[in-house]
Amino acid sequence: MDYLGSGTFLKAENTMTILVRLIYASKVAPNFGPMDMREILQKSRHNNIESGITGLLVMSDGYFFQALEGDRMAVHTTYAKIMRDARHSRSVVLSASEIEKRHFTDWSMGYVLSTEKNRPLFMSYSADKYFEPLSMRAQAAESLLVEIGQHARQIGGTESLT
Repeated sequence: MDYLGSGTFLKAENTMTILVRLIYASKVAPNFGPMDMREILQKSRHNNIESGITGLLVMSDGYFFQALEGDRMAVHTTYAKIMRDARHSRSVVLSASEIEKRHFTDWSMGYVLSTEKNRPLFMSYSADKYFEPLSMRAQAAESLLVEIGQHARQIGGTESLT
């Protein structure tokens, strides 16, 4: 793909693609375990590279919270797969918009787990004593993910951010 500026890319077939960012939150399935997370990360990173998707996945207080960035069709196809995945329930799109540039350009899928070290950051965006992203406003959701992404290595809870 060749970059044309203003969030637009020219595909090999000479068709235009629009960059989008989709942010969603979902409840983690009750039987979810460490091997499930490893499988999600391995498969998603591979698939995201193939699809030209970048993003950040956060897991906190029994919720997934994720930003997906890339070609509109690729992002929506990826989100449709997530919706069919039994490890997710009660999925809510918090934001879906066209973008000029990506926030998570270096990661096919960065991953941050909420820990005691980074918990204050999560809670600074929460109105309750628990982090509950399903009810977050779009701007707060994006701001939190960007802040987590900017400080991921310093705040801890990360696994290989590729």
